[in-house]
Amino acid sequence: MSKLLLACGMMLLGLTGVSAQTSGDFYGVGKRIGVGVGVGTEGIGLDASVSLTKWCSARVGLNIMPKVLKITQDFDGEELGEISLPSGVSSTGELIYQDYELKEPIEAEASFSRTYVDVKFDLYPFPNASSFFICAGFSFGGDKLIKIKGQSMEAKQKIDEINSNLNSLGYSYSDLDQEDKFGINIDKYRIPINEDGSVTGGMKVSGFRPYLGLGFGRLIPKNRVGFRFELGAQFQGKPKIYADGMNLDEIWDDEVKNDISDIMDYLKVYPVIKFSLRGRIL
Repeated sequence: MSKLLLACGMMLLGLTGVSAQTSGDFYGVGKRIGVGVGVGTEGIGLDASVSLTKWCSARVGLNIMPKVLKITQDFDGEELGEISLPSGVSSTGELIYQDYELKEPIEAEASFSRTYVDVKFDLYPFPNASSFFICAGFSFGGDKLIKIKGQSMEAKQKIDEINSNLNSLGYSYSDLDQEDKFGINIDKYRIPINEDGSVTGGMKVSGFRPYLGLGFGRLIPKNRVGFRFELGAQFQGKPKIYADGMNLDEIWDDEVKNDISDIMDYLKVYPVIKFSLRGRIL
C-alpha cells in the first residue's frame, strides 16, 4: 500500500511540470504543493496535495486507524450451539450419535483497526471570498473494519473429544460444515470456533468506498501554515461478517442481535470528522 501511495503522490506532484504554462493564478495547475496531517474518525491521516486551479485542488492520503477502540461481547453457552455428531458405529453397523454442548460463556473482543488510501478533490465555490469547500472522491483498501477474537478452553476440550471420536470414522472436526461446528452468532452469520478453541473473524465492508464531504480550510494555505475542518461520509455498503478471511453465508432465519450486530446497522455510511494542520511547501 505504501508503494501505491507513493505512486499516487508522484502522479500529483508530476503536475508541477506544467506550471510554467500558467501565469497570474496563485493556484494554477501544479503551482502549489501542500502536505497535511490530521486526526479524526478515520484515525491519523497523512496526505499530499497539489493545486489544479483556484477552484479545485487534489490530494492523495493515507489513513491509519490504530487499535484503540474495543468492545467486548459475552456469548452464552446456549448461543454457541449444541451439535450432534457421530461418535462410533454400533454392532449392527449403524452410526452412534453423541450430543455436544458448551455451557460456559465465551468472551469475544471486537476492535476497530484499518489502514487505507484515499484520493479526493476539493471544490471551492467562492475561492476569492471563503475557504469553504465541497469534497468528492473515494477510498480504497482497509475493507476489514472490525476484527473479532475470542478463546474458549471448554470448546477446545470438547473439540478434542469430538476429534477423538471422528478420527475413528475417518474424518475430523475441521471437515465439518460451518453449521455443524460450535460458533458465535452475529446478525444472520455464524463465526465457527476453530479446533484450538479460538474465534477469529470480523466485519468487512466494500473495498472501494465513494466519499462526499464539506468543510472550511484550504488544502494548500495561502500562508505557509493553515488549519482545516472536514465533515463527510464514506459510503461503504452493508457490512458482512467473515471468518479467517472468508465470507460466510447467511444461515439463520432470524437475526441474532447483540452489541456487535447492532454496529452493522449503523456502518453502511461511515461518518468522517477530521481536523488537520496544513502546510504549503511550494
